[in-house]
Amino acid sequence: MDNLVPEQYHKVLYVKNSGKQQVTLYDTGEDYKYTFSILKSGSDPSLTANVDIHVLTQEELDTKYSTPEAVNYKLIGTDCYSIEATHLDFSANDRYKPVNVLLNPENIKTAIAANPSAVWVLPLQVMSESDSINSEKDELFLQITGVITPSFGFVSSAVSVKEYSYGTGVSAKVSLGLDTENSWDIDCKFEVDDAYRIAYNTKNKTIFRTLPAGTYSFPEEMTLSAGTTTTELGVTIKADQLEPGDYMLPIHIKSVSLFGISADKAVYPLAIRILGPQLVRTDWTIEANTQESNGEGAGNGVAKCALDGNLSTYWHSSWQSGTHALPHILIIDTNKSYTFTQIGLVQRQNESYTDAGAGVFYVSDDKVTWTKVGVFTMQKILAAQNFTLETPMKGRYFKVEITDSNRGLNTSLSEIYAYGL
Repeated sequence: MDNLVPEQYHKVLYVKNSGKQQVTLYDTGEDYKYTFSILKSGSDPSLTANVDIHVLTQEELDTKYSTPEAVNYKLIGTDCYSIEATHLDFSANDRYKPVNVLLNPENIKTAIAANPSAVWVLPLQVMSESDSINSEKDELFLQITGVITPSFGFVSSAVSVKEYSYGTGVSAKVSLGLDTENSWDIDCKFEVDDAYRIAYNTKNKTIFRTLPAGTYSFPEEMTLSAGTTTTELGVTIKADQLEPGDYMLPIHIKSVSLFGISADKAVYPLAIRILGPQLVRTDWTIEANTQESNGEGAGNGVAKCALDGNLSTYWHSSWQSGTHALPHILIIDTNKSYTFTQIGLVQRQNESYTDAGAGVFYVSDDKVTWTKVGVFTMQKILAAQNFTLETPMKGRYFKVEITDSNRGLNTSLSEIYAYGL
């Protein structure tokens, strides 16, 4: 049987994961190590073998790749790389050998800047004077996609309001770290950037308040240890010392001992909503300037459906005998005097009919003189949406005035809640 296999196939060498491989480098001040393997196979891989690693010249690169592919490939200079071993000897027991290529990000970055239109590469070819090479797996074509300077920042910088009941405590863990593998101990310092809150309120027409001194705490300094890419900053808020309302704690990365701070992830805006106690609706009554008494079927369409505690029922503006112009108004009589802090609205529980768009809240003590206390814009979601009033207001009545619809002149609501003291 041995005689049936030609001698040149008794041992065959090839590159594992051969072909084109893209590499993104990070400008860390240290060489980047790229490791690939050369494998020995064939009918008798117990034989010894040897191999050489050759770097294609620019002329070879142009002939084999640039011209056929019509791509401006450029060979990185010898100051941009080093190969730890360009000749490998395989013993009888060796089945593979790893090869380390060290790439110098700083010098490669300089080359890219000098000729940014080029595609910078390191083309390697495996050769042997005595042994067979798999011609389909004899090359490794490293293409440098760019050199990036690592940056430190929070994993997310998005504003996401989390709701908490009045009188409870709040603890949060905020993720942050480096956007590449970390081989260093990186010291970082934090501070509160209240200017961020002010600017955010102005831009988004929100009403986040600043957290009073003494109601929050977090470490002012911490270290991201080598081998750890991300960590968590623990934040504690004494929410039992806060009045109902919307609050923001913008935590800013003040400094880091290495690299830079991500421009768009330097601040984590910790946003919370302290809900006042939900008011019991047992004795409440409701009236509307428009409702659909017939077209929505039995038990639906009328204003009282928004207070019945049943999410499957809903109030709907009139449509069967003609639509009603906006605004659509619902007035709720709580039969007691409360200091209202938030109002909650629930869209009709049908994703195709989340009609209510935006509007205004009012509070009154006599149903004659009304004070504007807030505005709202509803999302097209089925969950309850709570809106903090700009100023907590004492009164017996509150009014929901819907000024915008997501569906022509049609609006609807499943439930209306109120929170207060």
